[in-house]
Parts: sequence; structure tokens; C-alpha cells
Amino acid sequence: MRASPFTGVLDGNDHRVSHLAIAGVDYVGLFGYVGPGAEVKDLGVVDVNITASGYRVGGLVGSNGGWGAGGTVTHCYSTGTVSAIGSVGGLVGFNSGIVTGCYSTSAVSSTGDHAGGLLGYNYYGGVTQCYSTGPVSGNGKYVGGLVGRRTVNAVVTDCFWDTRASGQATSAGGTGKTTVEMQTAQTFLEAGWDFVGETANGTEDIWWILEGKDYPRLWWEQGDEASP
Repeated sequence: MRASPFTGVLDGNDHRVSHLAIAGVDYVGLFGYVGPGAEVKDLGVVDVNITASGYRVGGLVGSNGGWGAGGTVTHCYSTGTVSAIGSVGGLVGFNSGIVTGCYSTSAVSSTGDHAGGLLGYNYYGGVTQCYSTGPVSGNGKYVGGLVGRRTVNAVVTDCFWDTRASGQATSAGGTGKTTVEMQTAQTFLEAGWDFVGETANGTEDIWWILEGKDYPRLWWEQGDEASP
């Protein structure tokens, strides 16, 4: 059953929700269903444990929109584990909206179709300057390092995934990189990502990185320990 849509604006104000554990069927995540025009921004979900026996399941958002338009997810991230039958992603399970400047390191597993490190099924959405690094596994069709499946109407631009860490050499969008490349600023700078300390790609200072030790992080994560 589809959850009632979230239709407002949630500004996480650079905060984190830790140890989120949810078990359900369909439309499962911190936000089960994000409706058209809604916005979720500047929020991290850390060490999530999301398990579902159905579809449209993500660490942050189960379904961003339906078969039509969705909302906007900006500068968010997830870590932990996410598992379901299908349309399961580390950050968003099903997407018909906009996802920008986000990442996921969550482990994703599916017993059906459509599993991706960031998005399970990008149906009608636009995804820009995002990445994923978590392991992805699935027993069905459309399993990808970054995106499990996307339609011709969906766009993935300047996005990356770690081919070794994910265990996936292919994705329905994005560019696969080695771990070394994923921990090198130049990989992302060449794609127009705006990092702290440079102005060629903008002055918003969205990302920062400990080169050779960690993947890019959002600017407001500065001071956090590097990932193992």
C-alpha cells in the first residue's frame, strides 16, 4: 500500500538521523513517499537498517514520486543496509523526481528486480552529481552499481560508482570508477563538481575530500572521521 505523500519541505540543516531501523512491505524509508513539489535537503541517515518484503524501498526515500513527477532530494546521504524485493536503492528506491549532490555507501540487496547503490529504478527523474560505493546484490534483472534501471525519459549526469566496492561492473547510468579514482578529487572536478577551495566549478563549496583516504563528502561533514 502506498504511504500518504510527504508534500512539504524538510531542511535537515546539516543534521543526521542515526540507527534508523524500519521493517515494512512497500514504500519504506525515512520518507516512504515524497510527493510532487516536496523537498528534502541537507540530511544524512547513518547506519540505517531498512528491510522490506515489497517494492520501492530506500535508505532515505522509498519512492520519490510515482509514475508522474516527484519531489527534490538535495545534498543528502545514507549509510547502512537496505534490502527488499525490488525497486530498492541505497538512497532512493524509485525515482520520478530530482536527486542532486547526494551519495550512498549503503549495502543494497534485492531478491527481485531493480537494485542500485543509489537508486533502484530511475523512472522519470533527473540525477546529477551523485555517487555510490556500497555493495549491491540482486537475484533478478536490472542490478547496477549506481542505478538498477532507468527509462529513456530519465537522466543521469556526472555521477559515479565504485566498481570494486559495489561488486558491479555495470549500471543504468553513471560512470564506473576504481576505488583510487573515487578517492581522487580530479575525478569529480572534471565533471564539474563544486569542491571547497576551488572556484572553477562554483563558489557554493558543496563537497570536500580527504584524497587517498575517503570518498567525497558534503561540506557540512567536515570534521567527521574518514570512512574505514
